Amino acid sequence: MAAKARVVCTLIAALAMHMHIAATAAAASVESARDARIFELLDDDQDGSVSMMEFKNNQMLVFYILDRNKDLALTADETFLPTDVFASIAGADGKIDTIEFLDIVDSAFKQADTNHDGLLDRQEFGALLKRVRNR
Repeated sequence: MAAKARVVCTLIAALAMHMHIAATAAAASVESARDARIFELLDDDQDGSVSMMEFKNNQMLVFYILDRNKDLALTADETFLPTDVFASIAGADGKIDTIEFLDIVDSAFKQADTNHDGLLDRQEFGALLKRVRNR
């Protein structure tokens, strides 16, 4: 009887692990699909890259993506800006509102454009989103 209990426990543990792996993979797949859709929305001319102009044209979409708690203000943990840069933009209230955000779009784009070609490809854009999410 004890042997059967061990087998059952082992099977349950294996099933739970499988379900966890499947759920993690599904979440990653959903996030990847969402990122691809965001990129497509920013890529107005559908040429496979986001130019500075396209980025600026859609900067409020970017703001709402960064604003994880949807309070219409960005805190330091919702951006990938260095602490001193964030502080200089945010001012006394410690938050970046929509007006202040519009002033930093150029800097964010340039920082994300790691190959300095004036465009964000899918990889650079994905890295930007990953940095934002992991903060």
